[in-house]
Amino acid sequence: MMTAAPLAAKIKQSVSEDVAQLKRDSGISPKLVAFLIGTDPVSRTYVDLKKTDCAEVGILSEVRDVSSSTYSSADVIAAIKDVNGDSGVHAVIPQMPFNGKVSEEELFSTLSPDKDADGLTPFRLGKLVRSEYSLENSLLPCTPKGIALLCKYYNVPIEGSDVVIVGRSTLVGEPLRKLLQDMNATVTCCHTRTNNLSERLKTADVIVAASGRPPEMFGESGFRLKSSMVKEGCAVISVGVRRDPSSGKMLFDVEISSLKGKCAYLTPNTGGVGVMTRACLLQNTVIAAKFSRNS
Repeated sequence: MMTAAPLAAKIKQSVSEDVAQLKRDSGISPKLVAFLIGTDPVSRTYVDLKKTDCAEVGILSEVRDVSSSTYSSADVIAAIKDVNGDSGVHAVIPQMPFNGKVSEEELFSTLSPDKDADGLTPFRLGKLVRSEYSLENSLLPCTPKGIALLCKYYNVPIEGSDVVIVGRSTLVGEPLRKLLQDMNATVTCCHTRTNNLSERLKTADVIVAASGRPPEMFGESGFRLKSSMVKEGCAVISVGVRRDPSSGKMLFDVEISSLKGKCAYLTPNTGGVGVMTRACLLQNTVIAAKFSRNS
């Protein structure tokens, strides 16, 4: 089982040392500001976890809650511009989803690329597309970055492999496709309109389940990966998850119980990719703080 704890601990130790050095040598106390924009209750939980993570490594953090109906789209954009100009803020993460509160395009076009803690501004995504990045030292989208680092840590054979990513979001699927392609995999992003998805899954060496469409909520158009859908010895990365609004239950893309013993590599639904995402956010915050040292 590809548990994230050992690697996440190493990343957090490195971040803690970098934070101490920045304070000692440059007088910089790295600070992350998280914007709570949408009304998804899971978003608030994620933001609280990020605050805890920051405190553990000495990063200052602040949550700016603009989810109330009293805040307009223009107010949110004005708040982003405010942190852009605040020299005491080094990294910013607008917590997704926005639930239609503000245009993603406008927000990420407004956010300073040097403070983009999740690597989603047009400039950062452009650097990724052009392969002008370092996996460990660039502002890359946190979840794809975490997956790539976890695969390297567990020596998952990516080079030459056929990889299927179920999901094509800008947050996970598309940036991960480029990262794995740069690791010399042949990568296909599948989605709800993909023909013969079952055949593609059956032959894949590596499967990344990032649809976030559980059958309990999406019916026949939903997705859950089970043992019968994959080949023996493949690698499976579990990413997609939603909270069922009626039951409150967390619903995952991957049926872990049926895949144990069939996969050569398998991430747990909890304690896997989510932990890596949080660790990479801390890493990105320090990278952004170093930018301010050089400006």
